[in-house]
Amino acid sequence: AAFAPVLLNVAIVAFLAIAFLFPNAGIAASVGILAAGLLELGLMLIAAKRAGLLAVFARPSWTADIKQFFTAFLPAVIGSAGVQIAIFADTIISSMLPTGGVSSIYYADRLYQLPIGVIGIAAGTVLLPEMSRRFAADDRRGAISAQNRTMALTIALAAPFFVVFMIIPQEIISGVFQRGAFDAKAAFEAAAVLNAYGTGLLAVVLIRSAVASFQARGDTMTPMKISLFAVACNVVIKLFLYTPLGAPGLAIATAVGAWVNFGLLVFLAMRKGDMAFDQTTGKVAAAVAGASLALFIALLTVSWYGSSLMNGIGRYQNEIRLLGLGLLSAAIYFPVLTALLYVLGM
Repeated sequence: AAFAPVLLNVAIVAFLAIAFLFPNAGIAASVGILAAGLLELGLMLIAAKRAGLLAVFARPSWTADIKQFFTAFLPAVIGSAGVQIAIFADTIISSMLPTGGVSSIYYADRLYQLPIGVIGIAAGTVLLPEMSRRFAADDRRGAISAQNRTMALTIALAAPFFVVFMIIPQEIISGVFQRGAFDAKAAFEAAAVLNAYGTGLLAVVLIRSAVASFQARGDTMTPMKISLFAVACNVVIKLFLYTPLGAPGLAIATAVGAWVNFGLLVFLAMRKGDMAFDQTTGKVAAAVAGASLALFIALLTVSWYGSSLMNGIGRYQNEIRLLGLGLLSAAIYFPVLTALLYVLGM
């Protein structure tokens, strides 16, 4: 199930590779999305059949179990979609901005969703059934321990994304998108939005893990109420910031809403006794902070003094600069993180 969404990227890339067979690349990508849906469905049907879990079509009946399912399902959807609702609101409100606002948000969001999907959603997907099993077995300590390990790993993997979004958003946007009609001005505007989104990244990737404290016990109403409250705060802030700050103001409001959402989830879960940060989490957080600081200083130094070294490379200097910074980031962050975890006895 976790692998199925990968087929979306595979299908889109495959159909873009044969875009010359279609009227334009947009239609090719759209057909790729349709093909991806069929591939994902087929994969899950095959897996379910092999596991003996393949459901058969039958006339639906409104049983007590079905009623209970939808009673929990609808709030769960809303409670898990707060950030997506906020970004959707960004797109709508940005349409009232000067030309380029919608595009800036779209391109920044494509990169912003990478750590969210790869780290945050994946971690929450794995954690929820684990906590559910442990709560069902009356093993609260085991459930909280599993949540702490997941949140610690999430922070460790997401922190370098946070740092690079803060320090080198311009280099990231330029290296990935700047070519053709996407000029330096467009890259600068999208980078400002990515930087603003980045301030809420750690909250966003941790929300799914925090929601598990409630959903593992069958409580989908509380995360929904928190999500709706955070979205309301988000929209109000957007209305105040979009005129003076433009698209980055909308992204800042989304980040604030994410922190409100995460903060309330943690507060209420801890009050109920279904979340408690342990010593392991604290040590990992300290190691991540140290490694992030080392990465922060290195990237800041390179961005100040190393940019001139790339001048004159030619057509692919943006791509080469981004590749170099990416390799540098990995070479600094993970060794420092490993060393600090060792020093802290992890």
